[in-house]
Amino acid sequence: MKRQSSVDAINANDQISRLPDEVLHKILSKLSIQEAVRTSVLSCRWVDLWKEMPHLFLDLRKLAKFRTLLPHVINDHRGGHLERCTIYYYSYQCKNRMVEAWIRSLIHVKHIKHLTLINYLCPFRPNTKPVTLDLPPNSFSHPYLKSLHLGRYHIKTPLSFNNCGNLMNLELTGILAEAGVLNAVLMSCPSLEVLVVVINCDKGRGLLKIENRNLKFLYLSCYKIDGIEVSTPNLDILSIGSLWCERENVVFENPRLQFHRNYWTTGKIYAHTSYSISCPDQEKKSIGHEFMMSRSQEFLSEFSSMSVSVDLANTKQVEMLHEVLAAWRGEMEELEVLFKKCNAPSAEVETSIGRTKKQFWEVKKPFSDVNFTAYTVWLSDFSGSKQEIAFASWLITQGMVIKTMLIKPSSSFSSKKLEIEGAVANLKELPKGYSELDIIMA
Repeated sequence: MKRQSSVDAINANDQISRLPDEVLHKILSKLSIQEAVRTSVLSCRWVDLWKEMPHLFLDLRKLAKFRTLLPHVINDHRGGHLERCTIYYYSYQCKNRMVEAWIRSLIHVKHIKHLTLINYLCPFRPNTKPVTLDLPPNSFSHPYLKSLHLGRYHIKTPLSFNNCGNLMNLELTGILAEAGVLNAVLMSCPSLEVLVVVINCDKGRGLLKIENRNLKFLYLSCYKIDGIEVSTPNLDILSIGSLWCERENVVFENPRLQFHRNYWTTGKIYAHTSYSISCPDQEKKSIGHEFMMSRSQEFLSEFSSMSVSVDLANTKQVEMLHEVLAAWRGEMEELEVLFKKCNAPSAEVETSIGRTKKQFWEVKKPFSDVNFTAYTVWLSDFSGSKQEIAFASWLITQGMVIKTMLIKPSSSFSSKKLEIEGAVANLKELPKGYSELDIIMA
């Protein structure tokens, strides 16, 4: 009632202040935290609005008086409304266990759901070492905390991650730690569905072990490490940025990610993503897909390569592939598409999302609006189906393949060898977007 009376008292000419809280919070989100706090002096309507913002973004690198502003912002914010907090800072800005105080207040007092803390290298102090996270046990253990991103820290012990079954998403980027410490951290987070690891092993090398039945998305970029063992039976997406270890010391047990091409076959030069597109519930997208698409600028970058398996008879999977290719930034070095064969209904039967497959491919033309190019494309387990021919034709005629298309028939379709050879011959006769394109049956 108090809020309503303040709205009624607003000057009739002040139309902005009459907007709902949700709209005003969106307006405040476009401002710096300093500007958002200053709006409290505008009128009684604005006094507490910034304190109810669901997302606080604090870039201390741009604040001169951060030591007085930051405690004021965190302490005065009404924690019941705060879902996400992001703090960027230089290490020299934080003394006397300030980071520990932030973490304790945000997680255990304000009950935040998503926390990001990034310690940036100051360009004016290039020799500054990463901040050591010396935190009490169970610092990140709280039922409300679901995602955590820590950037450029030295982690000496895993104790702060004790009992972190609450975490669903964990990003450790620019982390300096011993392999054994990292293994203990990951073992303390059994519920993870998304894991991003960019690490530099401290005090020599070691073996990184990742065992998790819940993981859907995994990104790895590891330096100074002897080897990696990954056992993730339900993983949909594996993205590798860089691995500084020998191939024979890397073991992946990912039954869903069985491809002919990978990070090593492309020469360890390009980042590589392996993606088995799946959507058991037609009305929802996979957790891994949602995360990757929300960060497509990071994970779908120019000159990277990708292997993707898809059932072209499943319209939902085709739409997800469309999203990936449409979001790709720049030219892809290599693309492998492995065609899955599922027990789908016939072409004239209505799919669960209300369209026939025939209508979907012939009327909608699902990839017609995608501006995407790759130097080399592999079409694996090619059976010559109408959907596969339509997809290959689009790649060829629209100039999506620059150099080489290699078509590898499925060994299970040996009885259709002549039919597949005929389909490939017809594809070679199509007008090419790139005249020098070479189409090869592998």
